[in-house]
Amino acid sequence: MKRKVFIGAMLCLLMLPVASHANLQDYLTAYDYTIQFYPRWFSWVQSNNSYSLNNVLSGPDGMGPEFKVINAVNDDTIYARALLDLSSEPQIVTIPPYSNLYSVAILDVFGSIIVSVSTPTKTGATYALVGPDYTGTLPDGVIPVSLPYNSSELFIRIDKYSPQRVDLTQEANGFRAALKMQNLSNYILNPSGGQTIITPLSYCSTPIKRMADEAIQVSPTDYLNTLQEAMASPTTEPLSASDHELISQFNISFNAAKRQTADPYNSSLSDIIQGAQAAHDMIIDHWRSNVGPTNWIHFNNMGQWGDNYLDRASANQYIQFANNIKAAYYAHAFVDSDNVPLDGSNAYTITFTKDNYPDFSRFASITAYTPEDIELVANSYNKYLVASYTPGLVVDPDGSITIYVQSNPPITAPIANWLPVPATGPFNLMLRIYGPTSDSELNGTYIPPAILWKIGGGN
Repeated sequence: MKRKVFIGAMLCLLMLPVASHANLQDYLTAYDYTIQFYPRWFSWVQSNNSYSLNNVLSGPDGMGPEFKVINAVNDDTIYARALLDLSSEPQIVTIPPYSNLYSVAILDVFGSIIVSVSTPTKTGATYALVGPDYTGTLPDGVIPVSLPYNSSELFIRIDKYSPQRVDLTQEANGFRAALKMQNLSNYILNPSGGQTIITPLSYCSTPIKRMADEAIQVSPTDYLNTLQEAMASPTTEPLSASDHELISQFNISFNAAKRQTADPYNSSLSDIIQGAQAAHDMIIDHWRSNVGPTNWIHFNNMGQWGDNYLDRASANQYIQFANNIKAAYYAHAFVDSDNVPLDGSNAYTITFTKDNYPDFSRFASITAYTPEDIELVANSYNKYLVASYTPGLVVDPDGSITIYVQSNPPITAPIANWLPVPATGPFNLMLRIYGPTSDSELNGTYIPPAILWKIGGGN
């Protein structure tokens, strides 16, 4: 993977003026550093936001375009999330009995999956999330879950509808409210403590992705200072020996360059900034160019990147904290079947034939997002997706399902099959298949239907 990143850096270098090559090593180090650790800027800034609470389960009281703190959020499930700090003692999570569908994921600070459970217990249980340094005992009946790092993120996603289209939103909210998490010491004193905190949606309004994009282009030194701070934190793990070597190389060159900014002949800082910005461009281009036969983007290694740092960075740029392929299939589209950017002034159709309809144990949905920030599209109907569970979804006589993507409600098509998008300007679509069951979905060969431009606009 390092060779691939280096080749990308060299390609970017070829497009730069010769004068900018004075500090080639600084440029390459900044390029590699930015790609390799790009996701940590996101999780670090999020960890210092009001949305994030250490060792406390919490979730917003609703979902809508106001949610900006994590990109590509879904409206299919109800979230509970916690930042885990296991350095002092285990955290005890109590899950009550629940007969409906939900999933549990624990990820490291770079978004790699540590634990993924798509079919949790229906009878309820109490678990101890145990860090690598703990050597004590646990109370009887508490099930240990050993984690390799002291710092990680816990997500519980609770389905709002059953596969049979039964609205379970009230039950899902009740289940989330009944979840409990607290440290071991408090659990011993009061096993019923550790209530989930439901926060106002406004707590989630910090636009983290936009902040990253703007910082690296407009105030790159500040961006790199923040990333440098994040990489120095003991909560940043895992880090390999080669990671530490790269961090050391970057710190030496970046710190020296910042001390020399008064020197008009110093170009080191400029080269470092150019390297970071070229890496950012590569992260975006890598995702956007990875299209299949119908122009949908799909990566089959979500959350399981190994040392493929470019894939990891690109995925975090567009769908942070995603599930792995066993839990969810994702496809992302910015253009239609003719490779023309999606635009709200047009209308489109997406038709799933009976033979190409997703196979799943939970649900399938298509969600519309804003062009750069990958946030839910605001609309007067407060409708952000069309899903397998959408009430009134119309199936054609031949077994196919057509989704109508346009800004206004269709006149001659069912409203249930309508996905609102902005009145003008670009947007993008994301297909989710939660609980994929077909071989093609699981091995990444499933091809979503093309997005067809509709002649006649939004009627």
